Amino acid sequence: MAFRVEVRSLFDSLSASRTVSGEFVVPDIELGQQPYRFDGPATFEVTLTNVGAGIIAQGTVNARVHTPCVRCLCETCVDIHADIDGFYVLPGHEDEIPEEQEYEIIEDGLTVDLEPALVQTVVVELPFAPVHDAECKGICPVCGADRNVMECGCESPGTSSAFDVLKDLHLGDEGGA
Repeated sequence: MAFRVEVRSLFDSLSASRTVSGEFVVPDIELGQQPYRFDGPATFEVTLTNVGAGIIAQGTVNARVHTPCVRCLCETCVDIHADIDGFYVLPGHEDEIPEEQEYEIIEDGLTVDLEPALVQTVVVELPFAPVHDAECKGICPVCGADRNVMECGCESPGTSSAFDVLKDLHLGDEGGA
């Protein structure tokens, strides 16, 4: 799917701008082992402005996503509010753009496709380790009980590390240099 916007009229004068708004469907995403399911379409408002070297897109995007809490696995809802920035240049003018500048090409000199920038903005804002509550106690690693619902009384298994053997190692001063 694409969200194409006509920009030909913006080249009539420097700093000409146009605001577009709408909604788009973000497909369900899995990052690592974490699934994200979007609750309806994301909404956006973007202003496209002619800056001489190309068209900049600046605005906001909003979405609501459902994902399991990483501690207790209950479903949690996260609202995404993010700023979008995009830069679009006419074909053949790429050499005028600084090397470190990211950009997309204006298709046929007429349209820009906002969808890649919109989706990228939403994906970057997804929480890395979402929790339904900052005080979430998680699931007991012994019996699997949700510690937010009840205390299970299990003893927490000790964590082991390859470095555990070093705790009993005593290095004395051997009198050497």
